[in-house]
Amino acid sequence: MAYSPGLDKRSSGILRRFAWGMGKPMTKTTVELLDYLPHIVDKKLICKKCKDKSFCEQCVFYGRKKPIRSTIQQILQRAD
Repeated sequence: MAYSPGLDKRSSGILRRFAWGMGKPMTKTTVELLDYLPHIVDKKLICKKCKDKSFCEQCVFYGRKKPIRSTIQQILQRAD
């Protein structure tokens, strides 16, 4: 089972509003936000600080580049 961190009241409220906006449950919204984040963060920084080099080939931060515009469009289409 994967570790799922607890959210404080503020973070839970933010996630809830994302979910309402996307018309989805908070659990599905969390997954979609996590799918989106690798496209907007500094992948090199994440890889540099990674503590599990055995997972690189499957990791979303390792060597996969996808245009941000198409990613945003896909996420918005899922929300409809």
